[in-house]
Amino acid sequence: MVVHRRGTWRSLALVSAALGMFAVTACTGADSGSGGGKFLRYGYDLSAQFTNTFDPAKSTGDCDQVVTHFIYDSLLRRDENTGAPMPGLAKSWTVSGTKKRSITFKLRDDVVFSDGTKMDAASVKASLLHNRKNSQLTTLTTHMDSVDVVDPLTVRVNMKDDQSTPFLYVMGLSRDGMIESPKALDTLDKHPVGSGPFMLKTATPGEGIVLVKNPKYWDKGKYNLDGINFLQASTGPPAVASFKAGDLDLVRFEAESLPTLRKDSSATVVTKKTEAFLRLEFRLGFNGGKTTPFANTLVRQAILYAIDRKKINDVVQLGEGEVASQPLPKSSPGYNPTLADLYPFNPTHAKELLTQAGYPNGFTFTMVIPGPGIQSMQSQGELIQYMLKQIGITANIKPVAGNDIATNYYINAAGEGFAAAQLASSFYPGAYYDEFGKFQYVPTFNHSERQDITDLTLQAQGAENPADTARLTQQAAKITMDDALEAPIAFMPQFLAASKDRVGGTIGGQRNICDPPDLSGVRMKAGG
Repeated sequence: MVVHRRGTWRSLALVSAALGMFAVTACTGADSGSGGGKFLRYGYDLSAQFTNTFDPAKSTGDCDQVVTHFIYDSLLRRDENTGAPMPGLAKSWTVSGTKKRSITFKLRDDVVFSDGTKMDAASVKASLLHNRKNSQLTTLTTHMDSVDVVDPLTVRVNMKDDQSTPFLYVMGLSRDGMIESPKALDTLDKHPVGSGPFMLKTATPGEGIVLVKNPKYWDKGKYNLDGINFLQASTGPPAVASFKAGDLDLVRFEAESLPTLRKDSSATVVTKKTEAFLRLEFRLGFNGGKTTPFANTLVRQAILYAIDRKKINDVVQLGEGEVASQPLPKSSPGYNPTLADLYPFNPTHAKELLTQAGYPNGFTFTMVIPGPGIQSMQSQGELIQYMLKQIGITANIKPVAGNDIATNYYINAAGEGFAAAQLASSFYPGAYYDEFGKFQYVPTFNHSERQDITDLTLQAQGAENPADTARLTQQAAKITMDDALEAPIAFMPQFLAASKDRVGGTIGGQRNICDPPDLSGVRMKAGG
């Protein structure tokens, strides 16, 4: 699965340009695990979803954390179901201030990096300042003002604003919150050193990454694996075929393979609902010196009436997802129930709106999709293409490889629309802030910045009362959907398959497309 860029609080969801090819070796003396044993063979699309760096300050893709999460511990952890921040390397925290807040973290005193260096407040400060160098992605540049070492086990983050709540959320699982050994900051790109449960042994671009157990890991007994062997497995049927052939122990798969794997008596299927969703986004302003048709609100509204969201959910996700009326699902506090029936499928009314907009004969535009070769994205694109054709709009599909989406679609404006999958926000108001907020990446290139949505979502993220956060987010939802600023289609459950012969215990499902699964309850079966 390839997904696209996010803004400040929701980290980059684009599997973006590789940062250089490499092969690295760390001296461990452990077996690579490629033949099985107590190493988990994890199918992962390294060629499309890993940006070939282990340095959080250089990473340009959210899916990098599927690997790096196991090398670096984060300052905080996240609740498996809600995503709320929980103790991690910081055992507690307090927030002070109003307009400009500070967060004081109390650190664990029993953490040692895999190179033997003790973790303390100075190393946390160094890591946060290092991670801030990733200006393409980081929340730290925008919202973190400074970091103070209060004492050896206390560090204080001084904010530029009141955005402490979303800051805490991203400290739970993102590049921003990963803590690295201060002795290794200059070489993390190829030689990562963290305090996580595993260490890097070898990495071969596009082929495999081998992690081995970190004997210095502070949370003794949490993991029962000797290591993880990430093996190249292209997204979709190729990965499933390798799994069914017995070459992989664990693999993420698309809905298209769900019937096959549910019938497979040798596979354990793990599903989890998420806030990630299928959608069509619009470039609202100029493209190639011309105003796009999507600058017209009536045109965008026409498209929302023309898209049969239930049909796309049934075909692309086999009906497993939740049909979307807005960018947050019914389970979210930010869901606005007044929007549920705002755009029922109605091609006749869509044509009327196009005529009112000055396009009685429709128009032609380029619709970018991730690919080629990602069946779910191809299917979604073709269905949207067919539905728009029924009201006179011709959508020419242009597949763009994940590595090139940042450059081709956003920066070079390769198309006027983008039909893809969108990651869930770390903190739910970000579903609107990251897409329409001032100075955020996606709205900058889509010409979709909205001051009204910016104001509401910043207030929502800074609110101390959860009820206020929900109310303000629902107001942002109403503006977004009244003006048809994007076309949400369906929320995406995530699917994993594990080998019953080799994998025992419990696997925690993925909360988001690029989130790592929880493998702490996994054990490899003897003789598997």
